[in-house]
Amino acid sequence: MLSLFGKDLIGIDLGSYSLKVVWLKAGAKTPRLKTAASWRLPPEARAASDSGSLAGFLSGIASAKGLRGRRAAALMTGRSLIFRQIYLPVMPEADLREAVKWEIKKEGAIPEEEIVCDYCHASTDGKAAGNLYSLIAFAARKTDVEALMSGFGEAGIGIRVVDAVPTALLFTFNENNVWEDGVNYGVVDIGHEKTTLVILKDRKLAFVREIAFGGIDLTKAVVEALALSETEAEERKISCGLGGDEPGQSGQGGCSRALAPPLERFATELHRSFDFYQAQFRGGAVSKLFLSGATAMMPGIDSFVAEAVGMPSFVDDPLRKIGQRGGVREAAANIAPALAVATGMALRMSQHDY
Repeated sequence: MLSLFGKDLIGIDLGSYSLKVVWLKAGAKTPRLKTAASWRLPPEARAASDSGSLAGFLSGIASAKGLRGRRAAALMTGRSLIFRQIYLPVMPEADLREAVKWEIKKEGAIPEEEIVCDYCHASTDGKAAGNLYSLIAFAARKTDVEALMSGFGEAGIGIRVVDAVPTALLFTFNENNVWEDGVNYGVVDIGHEKTTLVILKDRKLAFVREIAFGGIDLTKAVVEALALSETEAEERKISCGLGGDEPGQSGQGGCSRALAPPLERFATELHRSFDFYQAQFRGGAVSKLFLSGATAMMPGIDSFVAEAVGMPSFVDDPLRKIGQRGGVREAAANIAPALAVATGMALRMSQHDY
């Protein structure tokens, strides 16, 4: 990162519910946080068919935060995005991209002419023999990638890198933690509509899975149990969580009671994923679990998950090892768990020339 000293490293996480931006300044030893913020998308901007409202929203944020004319890394989302763990014979890196594309093409999920794909080398596992590469591939429709870049372009932001949640979580974890040889770490990023689980080992991705569970499932549970509006339920969920209910809201209709069933189902899916990883990849048990995403700010979720899956679980602060000044630190502290992906996208920028 020395060659990028002082350069802007901007990561943008545009999800289905909110926009998160982390702006770092590259440093000689560690990046420094310039600003970090999160905005809830207005209802009209959440509609996939209303691209005009989203463009207007992005343009307003870009102007207000000085992002116009800047280059950034943006998160790729959308229905066409797929992850695949594949095994290919050892070959020159120049040939691997075509081989990965061929594997994606065989599935038929994306038309050949529309495939945009990338890959990263996964940690060595029990299924990969000495003459095989273990790879995690990412693919999406070309038109979706172009639409993403065009949308930010209209807002005056040049997208230099497009990447996915698993890689962003790897970059964030690598910046903030000391790796132990052979140890498996789990990272769970709970989004609005879905959750991404990654297992990390030896500075690489080892396993990726998307789980059909998100913060909206918890919000709906509170709506139904307490007869609240979605906005009220969202606020109650974050303020009370599993740590106890507000006066007058405890008992049979309390928030924590409403949240327990969907969280128990979620924990079951996590447990199944860890069992599958051990059985299929023979990679050993996961030692620690880190929780991120806005839902991770909910009181008591770490202890609930820890007990349910039987391993130490922690709410992650993706900015804890990044240089911060007092005012910036205080502003980011309240939303830090929600910034894990945007932080990883910003750190991803350091891998590219300007």
